[in-house]
Amino acid sequence: MEKISISQFDDVYRLFQQSFVLEELRPYEQMKKLFQQNLFSIYAKYEHNELQGAMIVWELENCVYLENFAIETKMRGQGLGTYFLQQFCYLYKDKFLFLEVEVPHDEISRKRIQFYERMGFVLNPYQYIQPTFRENDHSVQLTFMTYPKVMDDQQYQMIKKEIFKVVYQQKGEL
Repeated sequence: MEKISISQFDDVYRLFQQSFVLEELRPYEQMKKLFQQNLFSIYAKYEHNELQGAMIVWELENCVYLENFAIETKMRGQGLGTYFLQQFCYLYKDKFLFLEVEVPHDEISRKRIQFYERMGFVLNPYQYIQPTFRENDHSVQLTFMTYPKVMDDQQYQMIKKEIFKVVYQQKGEL
């Protein structure tokens, strides 16, 4: 797993398009611009010049945020997701780590949460509506998963404020 360059961006975005519903993925131009501004890093794994998986990582002031994480469809179930998360947790072992998941509402969302729990992430009790990326997007209700422990109310407010300002680029009161 290594940081990618701009020349690999299109490969990664295609993988994310295949892996996420439209409402959960930034528009191409917006994501590319933020990447070019070095606001986040993209880590990926290639084998024989074929993309196997990728993740977007924001190194924020108070924590490290895993925004998007996807494994190529044909590579799923082979331990690659586990490898990525182990590398992520090791790389940022001295930081407070978090990611967002949909509030559990179906089998897929529950299995996703169970996977992260097996990796040591903890489901938090806080829920919120994700700001939309496009004007006509449907809103998505999310919750945080954190590593290595659950966050308290003060951490939640601080982290939510930071991601809404930096990651979602929202202004004003949350």
